[in-house]
Amino acid sequence: MNQFAPMTTSSVIQAASCLKAGQLLAYPTESVWGIGCDPYNKSAVQCILAIKQRPQAKGMIVITDSVARLTPLLSPLDDEQRDLILASWHTDSEHAEPQYKQAHTWLLPIPPAFAGVIPPWITGQHQTVAVRVIAHPMIRELCEQLVSESNPFGLLVSTSCNPSGQPPAMTFTEARDYFGEQISYLQAETLGYTLPSQIRDATTGLIFR
Repeated sequence: MNQFAPMTTSSVIQAASCLKAGQLLAYPTESVWGIGCDPYNKSAVQCILAIKQRPQAKGMIVITDSVARLTPLLSPLDDEQRDLILASWHTDSEHAEPQYKQAHTWLLPIPPAFAGVIPPWITGQHQTVAVRVIAHPMIRELCEQLVSESNPFGLLVSTSCNPSGQPPAMTFTEARDYFGEQISYLQAETLGYTLPSQIRDATTGLIFR
């Protein structure tokens, strides 16, 4: 799967190269560290599931850098539903302190025209895709680097950086303690959010976390 050995870098360009080569990458998010890969690389996704000991049926959260890229996935929703989602992705400016901020992931229904665009190993047993526009500026840059013909939404897998049953890594050191030389690392700080990220259904409004 890998074209080169895992690395630790502070370069978004190098981190994107790792992902494009099929590497797994640990990186900071708004509150905790995540571990990700190219969502269209089935073997890379299966590697994440294996090292995390996570069943595929649960599905995977994916992130991207801008609302504009997700327009096709938001189009089936009504105005009220779309407004709620867009507002949740713009709340960072409302509070100066990280403890008042919260990342929001939404379960979006997949339009029939895009049924084959979101891989089944990402959706798992669900008929929705869990997606977030990430607030972390460096990870936004990373997602932008991933946009391609095969990845038109600039998606990056974003699952917590920990084996199942263990607390998520909060720092680079904790992430490395979990996975060592198995994966690559983009070394930077989280945004310091202390509230756990919220996962919510776009059509029903139900909050799952």
